[in-house]
Amino acid sequence: MSKKILTVVSQNNFTEDECTFFFKESFNLKIDSSISLSETAIQMILDGYDDQKTSHIKKILESKKVDFCLRNQLDQKYKALLCDMDATIIENETLDDLVKFTGAKTNVDQTSKLAMEGKIDLRTTLKTRVDLLKGHPKSLIDKVLEGIKFNSGGDTLIKTLNSMGYVTSLITGGFKPISSYVGDKLEFQNIISNEFEFDNNDCFTGNYIPITGEKNSKFKYMERLSSEKNISFSEMVAIGDGSNDLEMLKHAGLGIGYHAHDIIKNNIDNQILFNDLTAVLYFLGIKKNQFIK
Repeated sequence: MSKKILTVVSQNNFTEDECTFFFKESFNLKIDSSISLSETAIQMILDGYDDQKTSHIKKILESKKVDFCLRNQLDQKYKALLCDMDATIIENETLDDLVKFTGAKTNVDQTSKLAMEGKIDLRTTLKTRVDLLKGHPKSLIDKVLEGIKFNSGGDTLIKTLNSMGYVTSLITGGFKPISSYVGDKLEFQNIISNEFEFDNNDCFTGNYIPITGEKNSKFKYMERLSSEKNISFSEMVAIGDGSNDLEMLKHAGLGIGYHAHDIIKNNIDNQILFNDLTAVLYFLGIKKNQFIK
C-alpha cells in the first residue's frame, strides 16, 4: 500500500464533495486531500492505496464514461511531452489518406489497423504503402493537408505546456511535409518523422528516409532527447494510440493511451477514452484556469 495521485475527468460537471464521497463510499479509499481542477476534473491524494482495487475502479469508471489517471510520485516534475500524430493529435491516418488518393485498389485501412494493433509488422506495411505512391505526383500531399482534422484540445495542450517550459515533440511514423504542417500549426518545438523521397519530376520514388534505421524508433528518440536535454525518462509524458507507441509509453514517467488500440489499452494503465486532449493537462494536475487557448 502507498500514496497515489488519482485524477478523474468527466464529460459532466460534478463537485469536489460529490466526487470524494463517491470514491470513499464506492471503493473504501482514504483521501488525504483533494483539489478541484475544473467543474469536470478532480485530483485526489490517496493514502494507503491498494493496487488490487485498480481493476474494479477502472471497470466502474469506464461504465460511467469517466477517465482517470493514477500516479505514484506526489512531487514528480515533468519536463517533456512526446506526442504521436495520426489518430492522436489529428483524426487522420495520413499515409492511408495519401494512398487512397492514388486510386490504389487495396484495403489500407485494414492493413493500418492490424499494424497499429501489433498483429502484423509495421515497418513492412509502411514500406508496402509507400511503394503504392511510386510515380504519383507530390501534389497529392496538398489534398491530404486540406482534409486534416485536428483532435479537440490539442492546441490548448501544446500551448499550455510550451508556456510552462516543457520540451514538446511531435514524434510520428508519418511523413514530412505533413508532419511539419501539423507540428507548426500547433507550435510543437520539435517534429520527428519519416520523410518521403521525390524524383526530379516531383513524383514519389516509392522510397523514404526513416526516423531511424532501428526498431522502436520513437523510443530511440526518447533516448536521444534524454541525452541531449538531460531529461530523464521519468520526467517525460508520452501520448499515443498504436503498437509503435508502446515502448515510448512504457518507458515514460507518464504514458497515456489516447482512444487507443487494444495493445495500448492492455499494456498502459492510464487511458483517455472519453475526453479530449485537455485531459492530459488535468492528469498533470493543471487547473483549467491555467490553460492557454
